[in-house]
Amino acid sequence: MSSLQRTVGAILVTRGDSPLIQSVLRAIDEQTVAPHSVTVVDVAGRHVTPFPAERLPEGADIVRVGRARNLGDAIRRAQSQGGAFASHQWWWILHDDCAPEPECLGELTRAASVGKTVAAVGVKQLSWDGRRLLELGIFATASARRLERVGEGDIDQGQHDGTCDVLGVGTAGLLLRADAYEAVGGFDPALGPFGDGLDMGRRLHLAGYRVIVAPRARVRHARASLHAAADPAGASALTASGSPEGSRESSGDACDEDASFRRRRYAQLYNWCKAVPLLALPFLALWLLVWTPARAIGRITTGRAALALPELGALASLIGATPRLLLGRARAAKSRVVPRSSLRALEEAPSALRTEPARAEEDDSGERIDPLVLASMWRYRIRSASTLAAVLIGTSLVAILQWWGAHAGLVGGAWVSLPTSWTQLWSAAWSGWIPGGDGHAGGADPMTILLAILSAPLAPLGVTPGATATFLLVASSPIAALAAWVPTRSLTASLRMRALLTLAWSFAPPLMLSGTHGVLAGGLAHAAMPIAAAYCLRAPAPLLVDGAAGVVAAPTRPRGISAGCASLAVLVLACCAPWTLALAATVLALRSWRRLLVALPAAVVLAPTLVSILAHPISWPALTSTAGGVHAYTRAPSWLALLALPAAPASALEGIALALIGGAVLVAAIASLAITRSRPALTASCGAALAAAIGWCFSHVGVGLHGSLVASAWTSPFFSLSFLALLGVAARLAIPSGTRGGMERAWDASRPLILRASAAVALLALLGSGGVAAASALRMRVDASSLPTYALSQRETVSVMSSPIVSAVASQAQRHQRAGRILVLDGDPNSGTVNAMLWRGAGVSLTDSSPASRARSLGQARAGATSGVLSDPATASLAQAAYTLVVYPDDATVEQLAAHDVDTILVPLGASGATALADGLDRASGLEKVGQTTSGTVWRVRPDGIPPSRVRIDSAGGGHTVVGSSQLAVDGEVNAAGTLILAERADLGWHASVDGVELAPTEAPGGWAQAFDMPTAGSLSVAYRAWWILPWRIGVGICLIVAAASALSVRRSQ
Repeated sequence: MSSLQRTVGAILVTRGDSPLIQSVLRAIDEQTVAPHSVTVVDVAGRHVTPFPAERLPEGADIVRVGRARNLGDAIRRAQSQGGAFASHQWWWILHDDCAPEPECLGELTRAASVGKTVAAVGVKQLSWDGRRLLELGIFATASARRLERVGEGDIDQGQHDGTCDVLGVGTAGLLLRADAYEAVGGFDPALGPFGDGLDMGRRLHLAGYRVIVAPRARVRHARASLHAAADPAGASALTASGSPEGSRESSGDACDEDASFRRRRYAQLYNWCKAVPLLALPFLALWLLVWTPARAIGRITTGRAALALPELGALASLIGATPRLLLGRARAAKSRVVPRSSLRALEEAPSALRTEPARAEEDDSGERIDPLVLASMWRYRIRSASTLAAVLIGTSLVAILQWWGAHAGLVGGAWVSLPTSWTQLWSAAWSGWIPGGDGHAGGADPMTILLAILSAPLAPLGVTPGATATFLLVASSPIAALAAWVPTRSLTASLRMRALLTLAWSFAPPLMLSGTHGVLAGGLAHAAMPIAAAYCLRAPAPLLVDGAAGVVAAPTRPRGISAGCASLAVLVLACCAPWTLALAATVLALRSWRRLLVALPAAVVLAPTLVSILAHPISWPALTSTAGGVHAYTRAPSWLALLALPAAPASALEGIALALIGGAVLVAAIASLAITRSRPALTASCGAALAAAIGWCFSHVGVGLHGSLVASAWTSPFFSLSFLALLGVAARLAIPSGTRGGMERAWDASRPLILRASAAVALLALLGSGGVAAASALRMRVDASSLPTYALSQRETVSVMSSPIVSAVASQAQRHQRAGRILVLDGDPNSGTVNAMLWRGAGVSLTDSSPASRARSLGQARAGATSGVLSDPATASLAQAAYTLVVYPDDATVEQLAAHDVDTILVPLGASGATALADGLDRASGLEKVGQTTSGTVWRVRPDGIPPSRVRIDSAGGGHTVVGSSQLAVDGEVNAAGTLILAERADLGWHASVDGVELAPTEAPGGWAQAFDMPTAGSLSVAYRAWWILPWRIGVGICLIVAAASALSVRRSQ
């Protein structure tokens, strides 16, 4: 076809006097094959300057159509107003931001003459400066997702000139056959500026036409709509690339494309719904209702939170366009003459989307990176990964040695049990009631919340929370090494020094002793501390590498710690040691007030704990210790505090090994301070001394009860902070990666033999010291393996459980719907001392208390010892009943114990005064002796033959009805009426209802338990609901989602 055989009318759509319109008009005037007419279609609205008619080229016409919705609407309006192009057989569609090269129209008309069925011919789109290739046809899947064949920054070398038939073409520079346009009903009114080219191409194919490209027809396209945030009618022009989901513009930043993402996503979804068979459309609609929110969450978790709302907005727009979608499908069906299967040869497979076009490595300025620099950077990554792997192997071997045989379970020290079910742990973590003993109002132990979150991913696999906690304690050294590796890059680029720092941190005395004493909070705080500290330090310096031009800085900066990772690290720190929240907030505020947001998730999670401490000033000691379990231990001498030992070593061998590690770091820090004499090093050294001094002083503060002993604060996080500061000072002894003797040295430059030998010796010494400390801990556990489990639980250090600490009878009662409890008795009644503990789990449980409740209980016990009267009615009732039971037992005492839901009484093996206790219990009526078990001697509590229950109904006639319940709630049918009594402390937060009718609280016998007046039987519901629980849960959920989304972000600026 030549221009003499077929007439061509050019259509230039512009929104008023757009910036590039004159360049486009000049390009049209310079065509070697001129169009037969030029029609400028002005879509300027009321607030836009219209295109002046006096600036039209000779022979061109202008048609003002007002504010058009899209390209198709503009052409329809111009056609109805008698635009000159309407009488021509071919239309050449141009945007006001695309300038055709002089041979463009000639190449298009030649390509159109290859066959009678050709209905649309697309162009090769280049960037506005003509240097980069943008598009040559549209290649997309059946779901309208586009395959980017052109790499970012690719230049036009004719590499794609063999392309001919395509699925669709962009509308910029499109040569369109007028009768084919009318046959398929024109452009879809619901599309534009994105997706209309793909839709038109599909409908032309189904109508029996061909859609091809002319590779020699070149158009320079600025793609203004790709970066426009407004509606297409309000953009600089009605431009489009025809891309279903948008395409890349090499000259624009990816963030600019985000502004048009909602419209591009809507166009893709619309094309998808329009292309599927009718029977599949309802299923696709349901799938999109599920998939789109999931994609929005995925956007958040991958660091593209700005695209989350546009994802949902695109779906909302699609739902609003349902009538137009159905009309569009009807029009397409009317013009279709070939089956949909004919498009399969042109559509791409979804797997093709995973193939990205290769591109050359470039720096931020677009210059190619020296291959020698790239090779050096790659070697550093490989050696860094290899060094980290070696460190992890070494620390794992030491951990295996230290914890050999720990699979049987742990007991002793500060180790506490966890619920066997993750759902129980999760419920306790987010409840306003602490299910320990007779219960306490307040937030759960922060460690309960942390472990509930950490164990959640493994819960569906059947891994119990106890197994997760045990793994975290056993693997504390490798976890600390893994967490410290990236932060060490902020101190030095030397791999030898990074390995030394990581090993020293993994075998640090605070971490090793926290493991030996079973303090999981101390180990987790130690692991999280370098991440939080690295976020507050300066960004890592660029790597110095050897290139063709000599030693240069690597063109890419090393990874630092993101705000999301720092926020999660602060959260772990604060959950393990609440006092670190104040320290983190202070340091962050000194850097920038905006950085305080990093500490917000931790502050929200700890809000109930902090409020409980403020509401009860007697609980202030809780701020000095770690969360989780407490225990009585032997404090270290003050001089060992300088070596970062939070407790006295359990053996001389362990003390020597840990003292060597702490002493070596201290000596290295002193040497570094003497050599550098810098203010930051001096400040860090003073901070280390201050942290160690505070830690040693706080270790004299009592924070709870461990049996009959006062448990002191475990202050290993203070010593971890001191050790970290000393490591930072010692790291300045590393071989500088910058200048040395006036010369720059690359990271892999040769170092003196003495330095390399010293590093090797130090590495072996660290591994040896860590191994000796681990072997010492293993030997102590083996020596104690013959002791009864209860005796092991009273030791300072953690041991492997020799037998269950709770008998099978008691454990079964705990799992029963009566939720029975165990009364553990110790002491010597002959000397007037009986210690009573109430267990709801397998020994002392993490969910039994919180830091505030433990400190408050200790304060009340001290006050009671001074005054002779216990202020808490529930504690006083239990203590009186336990003492009376073994000294002057009677029926009322047993009933009093049953009111506390005591189902079994245990006198453990190894308990002091076990014989005297057993004699007293044998005399008590209402007790059924089970006999001797592996855990001790067990009695059942059965007053009048009735088993106790956490929830019961006392009827007016004196009968008792057991009500099934969990540890925190009741929900079920009850066929009794009377007084509903809970074996829980009375509190205003308890609510009960029958058939939806709220029950009125009343006073229970004894005055300490929660009771309600229950006049009728029915569906009973009991739960603890404080006003603050729901807002707190919502706040925690939002903060954790945002922090996790930021931490999981893998998108980095290019």
